[in-house]
Amino acid sequence: MQASVKVMDIDVDMLTNDIFTGIINEYLSDDHLYVIFFASAKLLDRAAGDRKYREIIEKADLLLPGEEALLATHHADILEAGGMVVSCKSFGQVLENLKKQDRTIYIMAGSREEAFKLRDYCKRVQPGLRVVDFCVYDSSREDEAVINDINNCLPDLLVVDLEPGFQERWIIEHAPQLNAKICVATGGVSGLVLAGEKVVPLWVRRFHLSWFYEKIVKQQTVKKSFRTRIFRKKIVKYNNQSGEPYNKKDNGD
Repeated sequence: MQASVKVMDIDVDMLTNDIFTGIINEYLSDDHLYVIFFASAKLLDRAAGDRKYREIIEKADLLLPGEEALLATHHADILEAGGMVVSCKSFGQVLENLKKQDRTIYIMAGSREEAFKLRDYCKRVQPGLRVVDFCVYDSSREDEAVINDINNCLPDLLVVDLEPGFQERWIIEHAPQLNAKICVATGGVSGLVLAGEKVVPLWVRRFHLSWFYEKIVKQQTVKKSFRTRIFRKKIVKYNNQSGEPYNKKDNGD
């Protein structure tokens, strides 16, 4: 029995951080590729109105809340206090608690800056993690070349941080070709997590721009609150039209 909440009629998995960590360690002991999507408000909004896209995200092994805004009508603060996964921040907690510290990770991002930010974040929360490589994805690059680059590195974890909508389609389409144990999609929510980091990057300190960095972080906090209010209204409107906001699903696990 696995609990879920319905957000705009999409089943979003609900786990405690401890259970999530246990699942990740189990996945890493298997040779099968497991797919985890951290859902953003944009992802769910799109899935609610696009049946084919919804079928794609339903193929993931786990669809987890990537930002607290998704749980605006489910008391995200209470769930977080109870140790539940309520945002992509839980991925950092999982990395901290990997059973083995010689795991490898490959990062696929939309820009070098995003790739470096994710690399630094992953290394900070888990110093034993080895980032074997990264790639900047753009439409001019052949998918086969990207896949070959990933497979040559044989990473335990593949983190994909691309535009929601595109990243999920790309992962599901190419999952059979990928030689990794876990693929985690963070596009659309990783920026919220990184913006909330308390550690000021070294390059920011070198250029004496800490004041500017802190200003950006405050702006992200305001945007986060605004996104929560907007998405809450969307959820309430959708639920009023479509029915019950909560259910339990039995996957036979």
